[in-house]
Amino acid sequence: MAIRIEECASSDSKRRHFIVHLHGTEINVTVTANSSVVRKWISSTLYLRRHVLYCFVVGLGVQWTPGGRDAPADVLQLCVGRRCLIFQLAHADYVPNALRKFLSDSRFTFVGFHNHSDRQKLLISKHRLEMVKNPLDLRLSVESQDDEIDLTSASVEKIVKECLGFDGVSLRREISMSDWDDEVLSNDQVLQACLDAHCAFEIGKNIKAWCI
Repeated sequence: MAIRIEECASSDSKRRHFIVHLHGTEINVTVTANSSVVRKWISSTLYLRRHVLYCFVVGLGVQWTPGGRDAPADVLQLCVGRRCLIFQLAHADYVPNALRKFLSDSRFTFVGFHNHSDRQKLLISKHRLEMVKNPLDLRLSVESQDDEIDLTSASVEKIVKECLGFDGVSLRREISMSDWDDEVLSNDQVLQACLDAHCAFEIGKNIKAWCI
């Protein structure tokens, strides 16, 4: 299968570890509600990318459980390179300052899809996470190789196919509308959150989103 997910055995009860296989690329996914795990993920990510902080792109996504007009963010997903973090905000007792600084660092360019409400969703979450500005909606910035194709109103699947050449990347509505405040996220939820953030990162990097 070109796209699949596997959960790896772990002795660390504070996190779950997955490998997502995406057309030959292995993406390491950490799922957690623990602040120390988040802090370590951010620290190691910044260290690995320390030479390119001036053009630092982060794939970002926010998930919430439908119901009510202003449903807060339940899950925050971040992706840099082949490393993805899925932070279960709804079950976190504490958010590390490292994450707050990360989200508010003006050097970083956060990118995603259909994300006009992501900043507000984070702000009204129980941890009141702030971003300096709205993340970039890649639908408004990508261009197709075919001049006759307008990607501004295209599906994420179409954009990913046109920009990355990946078939089978599907952001299913039934997963998007599922219960993201569940204590144990399903493999389908983890896979979709990872694909959303990782594909956003790859496209953002390719179009040099930091220059937009």
